Amino acid sequence: MESRYMKKLLRDFFTFSALEKKGLVLLIMLLLMITALNYFLAHHTPEIPARDFTLLEKELRSFEQQLNRNRDDTAIITDWPAAWQEPSPEEFIFDPNTATTSELLRLGLSSRLTRTLLSYRKHGGRFYRKEDLKKIYGLEPPLYARLAPLVIIDAPLASTPIRPASVITTVNINACDSADFEKLPGIGPVLARRIVRYRILLGGFYTTTQLKEVYGISDSLFTALVPRLATDTSLIVKINLNTATEKVLARHPYIGKYTAGGIIRYRNRAKTIKNLEELTNNGILTPENLEKLKKYLSI
Repeated sequence: MESRYMKKLLRDFFTFSALEKKGLVLLIMLLLMITALNYFLAHHTPEIPARDFTLLEKELRSFEQQLNRNRDDTAIITDWPAAWQEPSPEEFIFDPNTATTSELLRLGLSSRLTRTLLSYRKHGGRFYRKEDLKKIYGLEPPLYARLAPLVIIDAPLASTPIRPASVITTVNINACDSADFEKLPGIGPVLARRIVRYRILLGGFYTTTQLKEVYGISDSLFTALVPRLATDTSLIVKINLNTATEKVLARHPYIGKYTAGGIIRYRNRAKTIKNLEELTNNGILTPENLEKLKKYLSI
């Protein structure tokens, strides 16, 4: 009895239904595929296609050649100071009224000094004697001392009488209008109007040197104009510190908005400004600014 029971039990255990048989077959096939894939991957090395580095090699060689050329150029530049020296100034007779740019440079004038001299000539300036070279802004005494023996003024120009200052037509820069300024050499309509506008803002010029503060008047032009300029300081319009508004003060070129505000605040505290030095004592103006403004302020 027990033997038959055991046989039945074993037969039931090892007997599969149709569905189970299909599942078992699929499982076996899946295991075989996985085993085959592992074997393939373990014994097969994929081939990597060879890359063409020809173009890269050409670029590297070109870059290396460029580096070599740069090193060669650097070596040449490094040798320049030993092989090259600035040419020494030459000494030859010259006329400052006719000397060319190249001649002035050969004489040892700097590029800037050469431009200043040529601009002086262009705006009507003339050299009547060698001492007139001292008029050129930037020409130092040692250079003048070396050039003076080389200067010879052409006979026709040298024979031209040197006009005394009283004979030269002068322009009162505090009284003339823009049309009068245009009569001066080197002054056009735009620059003339600019001078008049700046004079109005200042209240007048107390020295001809202030013309250099006008945009467009170079040192060489100013040098050419100086013999023709005069200044009447009695025409200067002054600003009363105790009555002027902040707007009037701020409009002056030597004061400005910030300083004007400081003056008004101090005046409100002090009630009355008794002397100009109060502005420097209270840190409103520097001594230098006060010196410039004394000509334009009153109390």
